[in-house]
Amino acid sequence: MASAASAASAAALPASTASASQAASAGSGVTAVSATSAASSPTGTVLDQAMWAAVPSVIWALLILATLVYFRVELSQLVNALVLRIRDGAALKVAGLEIGAASGLVARPGGFSAEDTRVGVRADDENRALQRQGLYEAARGAMLVHRLQRSTENGQLYDILIYVIPHKSMLTGVVSVEYFFGNYWGNKIYPSHDRSRGFPVVTSAYGPFLCTANVVFNDGTSTVISRYIDFEMGNVAPYAPLAG
Repeated sequence: MASAASAASAAALPASTASASQAASAGSGVTAVSATSAASSPTGTVLDQAMWAAVPSVIWALLILATLVYFRVELSQLVNALVLRIRDGAALKVAGLEIGAASGLVARPGGFSAEDTRVGVRADDENRALQRQGLYEAARGAMLVHRLQRSTENGQLYDILIYVIPHKSMLTGVVSVEYFFGNYWGNKIYPSHDRSRGFPVVTSAYGPFLCTANVVFNDGTSTVISRYIDFEMGNVAPYAPLAG
């Protein structure tokens, strides 16, 4: 009896061992198949290829970004210089396109020419000549002019010297010149009394503006002359001399 039971137990052991082995094998088989399936998945392969294909583009983008950051000061100065040239009226040529090129009607001294007739030039009936002469006489030959210099002031484009010069006369009859620039200067009137230098005044600005000047004469009379303080010649304006 005992030996029969032992034989049965011995026979049962291999069966359960086999079952366990089969289960383990089955589990191992499932795991192996899953790993192999994941490794050979078409979606994973496509993603890997797309990722590697994007690497050069990412590298170029990082290289460009690093270059822009490294040369940011120089690039900013270049852009500012180009903007300044265009604002100053200088010509800028890009791929055959010229921006800011000056052109217009040519006024030649002397009598009428065929070209004058072609473009519609006509003779004055003396009204314009009398008007022009009246402006000279009202100002007694005192003409308002200005010069530009690259500004030394933060936020300004130019330092501007404004003064008076005589036209075929002298400034001996002028006592003072009172300058007015408008509300950006607080609506203040600036009197100048230095005849030897043309009654000058100096200011700074980042944009053109209208200057009016009340010229006071030694007989107690006065007249107002004006000048538009433009930046058209700004591209040839000198820089301020270095200190020291």
